[in-house]
Amino acid sequence: MSDTPAVPLLDTVDAGTGRRAALAEAALLWEALFRNGVRLVFALQPEPDVSVVIVARDARHLLALTLYRLCTSQALAGVSFEVVLVDNASGPETRALYERLDGVTLIENATNTGFGPACNAGAARARGRFLLFLNPDVDLLPGALGAMVATFRDHEGAGIVGARLVFPGGVLQESGAGFRDDAQLTHPFGRGNADPFAPEHAATRDVGYVSGAVLMIERSLFESLGGFDPLFAPAYFEDTDLCLRCHQAGRRVIVQPRATAIHYENATSARREAVEALLDRNRARFLDRHRASLFEQGPQPRGGGFLDHDPWRLRVLYVDDRVPHLDLGAGLPRANAILNAMAGLGYAVTFFPNYEADADEARRYRDLDERIEIAYASGGDGFARLVAERRDHYDVLWVSRPHNILFVTQALHAAGLDPRRFVRSKVIFDSEALFALRDFVTEAATSGSATAADLAWQAERETRLFGLADAVVCVSPAEARVLARYSACNATVLGHALALPEAPTPDFAARSGFVFVGALAREGQPNVDSLDWFFGHVWPLVRARLPEAALTIVGGIAPEIRERYAREPGVRVTGRVPRTEPFLDAARVFLAPTRFAAGIPHKVHEAVARGLPCVVTPILADQVGWADGTGILVRDWRDPKPFADALAVLHEDAGLWRSVREAGIEKISEDCDADAFAAAIRALCEAQVVA
Repeated sequence: MSDTPAVPLLDTVDAGTGRRAALAEAALLWEALFRNGVRLVFALQPEPDVSVVIVARDARHLLALTLYRLCTSQALAGVSFEVVLVDNASGPETRALYERLDGVTLIENATNTGFGPACNAGAARARGRFLLFLNPDVDLLPGALGAMVATFRDHEGAGIVGARLVFPGGVLQESGAGFRDDAQLTHPFGRGNADPFAPEHAATRDVGYVSGAVLMIERSLFESLGGFDPLFAPAYFEDTDLCLRCHQAGRRVIVQPRATAIHYENATSARREAVEALLDRNRARFLDRHRASLFEQGPQPRGGGFLDHDPWRLRVLYVDDRVPHLDLGAGLPRANAILNAMAGLGYAVTFFPNYEADADEARRYRDLDERIEIAYASGGDGFARLVAERRDHYDVLWVSRPHNILFVTQALHAAGLDPRRFVRSKVIFDSEALFALRDFVTEAATSGSATAADLAWQAERETRLFGLADAVVCVSPAEARVLARYSACNATVLGHALALPEAPTPDFAARSGFVFVGALAREGQPNVDSLDWFFGHVWPLVRARLPEAALTIVGGIAPEIRERYAREPGVRVTGRVPRTEPFLDAARVFLAPTRFAAGIPHKVHEAVARGLPCVVTPILADQVGWADGTGILVRDWRDPKPFADALAVLHEDAGLWRSVREAGIEKISEDCDADAFAAAIRALCEAQVVA
């Protein structure tokens, strides 16, 4: 998508201005090195993870800048590396720098052999498992090397990995590249975008090729492919050819945006006329070799799919309120699991947050698969642009929550479309949590009674658009029954996916106290209502039996609510935390005194998966579908004393605690199996629609 955030993250300048500023900085650096007698000392690595191969041909100032950045950032690289510098017959001014280098393997060619042959010579002297071919005018940002190496571990079949390249000044140079059967042939993705953080360039993707300015490859694969082909010497298309041969060997070419590099580009090039002549010559040579494999087999990318190298991948557009993180609650942890499962199935997923998204990439991707494209939260205007740019791009449209279903159908109608005409295969509506059911329970809880006719009217109104979908999903059997009765649809139940911890969690004696986890952002929310009731009726009874009892409240919380709860005896309020696991592993009992809610309580599943028994209300027990004593003790909120007794007994009775814990872990293994969860998603997205 081409939409931009409401507040630009960078005040970018044009690439030409950025280059001039970089050249001035490089000249100043050169003078500082020589006037002050500074040496660039690289720490010797007996077994480096990466061999950084740099080919230099004059451009002394930028070369000095590149080596200086590498030298000073060794501790920030994330992996160990060595430097192999191949000089292609530079003048004496450039070669004077080499006398000030320590810990660098230096190869000095008497003549300019060209980029590819010089890289091959450097690779022959390399000792690392991975080779990083790095132009002498590139500044690798912190962690880039480590992120590229991790890509080989995290993405099966990775053969070559490239970086997100940014011009000095902040304009995007490219984020991978692909091919079109036109005069230009090669097309860098995103070139010239003033927003280098644009969502489509923030996701890790398979691409046609990556630039040789920053190209990492396993040394064994490089050798088996025969290295860069001298056919393309002195320069241009040798990196593209290597990537195509990598594809042909059955390996993947991936761009990793977590590896970002500032590339000064063309600051070391010859005259533009000479460059164009070489490009034309080598483009023809490249086409002679690869035209059939590029353009004569299988479907070609279309429209917005141009960024995706694999035209066969299933493409999914997923719409929900906001970027779904595990620490947010309100059904978002379930969406997190669905999106990550889709990415794990190999789907090309775009997530559109209708209302809110994290301001920076690091927060957006903190618990989401890096292959997911996370759009900006740009509301109706942003969604309209997406529809215009990507019509007939997606195979599956998955929309979560009734109000988003209304939003999407209205936006598509405004564009002259309906959901089934927008995507090629399936429309899936996910009720997530029926507000009608929650309102019915709330009314019963607060006033003592509720009317079935009101439930029927609200449920029918809320689900009136569900007939436009090929499949309807809900979170629990209870909601499936409501949908079957009031919207006349057979909904598929898709709950949560949780993996049990690999290592055993602490036992009874190593734990103490109580914990509550949940978002507490506004007065009147179910979590706030439940804790208000708890502190008013239950906590004093618990403290009377256990005077030293302590309760930790974890989750985002409004200041006035935090102040109110922090005044309670024995209570600690943490606010939002990066990870809840340490708090779940420290507590002995999890409490969930929910009086009204819809959906399915992820927080209960998560606690039980960590070996932490819970005391819950009947509404949560009905949502998870577990019997009393299976990971949970169930007590009605309408009688506070039994609720308080259950908390105290579970906290003090080791035998009961272990019995409830073990039964819960067994139930989690059955109900939240990640493989079964992924299989259900695959069946929903890939099953053939029967007319």
